[in-house]
Amino acid sequence: MLVGDVERAAAGVLRISLISSSRSAIMNLSGATLSVNENPLEFITRPTPQLRVAVARQQAVLVAEDFADLLAGIRGLFEKYRAKLAQFGAGAERARALHAMMDREMKAVAAIPLSCGRGCAGYCSYEVEITLSEAALLRDAVRGGVEIDGARLALQAARERQAPEWKRFGHADNRCVFLGEDGACRIYEYRPSICRKHVVTTPASACTTAGEAVAPVQVLLAEILLSAELSLEGTEFGSLSKLLTRELAAVAG
Repeated sequence: MLVGDVERAAAGVLRISLISSSRSAIMNLSGATLSVNENPLEFITRPTPQLRVAVARQQAVLVAEDFADLLAGIRGLFEKYRAKLAQFGAGAERARALHAMMDREMKAVAAIPLSCGRGCAGYCSYEVEITLSEAALLRDAVRGGVEIDGARLALQAARERQAPEWKRFGHADNRCVFLGEDGACRIYEYRPSICRKHVVTTPASACTTAGEAVAPVQVLLAEILLSAELSLEGTEFGSLSKLLTRELAAVAG
């Protein structure tokens, strides 16, 4: 089920929040399919699957004029985000800018009763994908004194993308190297954008129980923002373990 809420602020800024019950394509950007043949987001080089699916669903229910207005709003926001992010060179500085913008857009869920909180770590044992700039920020955190399990990082980095090992629900080898023993993120201030935009309304226990339905809240502004970052020339996106391993090796050598 998908619930869409579209409104225009007085300044003409389009704001759309989407709530879906799908558990797939949350922590990585692959595996989503469209129900339409055309590509209404052709102006975005690398839209997130969540953005593509949301737009396809809106296309199926909106009249042509309203859908054209929706696309115009998305395009305007995309170009604004991309221009602002392009002011920063690739690296930790751009990651900080992306995160500040992401946090601002995620305020859209402030009125929604979320079940996420400190210690909710159900999704911290899945393969998380980040930008290379975010990897640089995490590298700086490690070099600044944040201790990680190097052996577990190496084990995760050696896997193929979307390896079957990641589907071992709650396995110790899959735990994020930044996850504390108390289930709290030890680098919360520097957590990747994927983590920042992942929130749910279903009970926290559902995130750690195999087979339970989970209802993530998706904020379209956050998807447009991440799509803008991914569409910048030279932006690399991949497994946290692989990109962080590369960044740490580069400064060590």
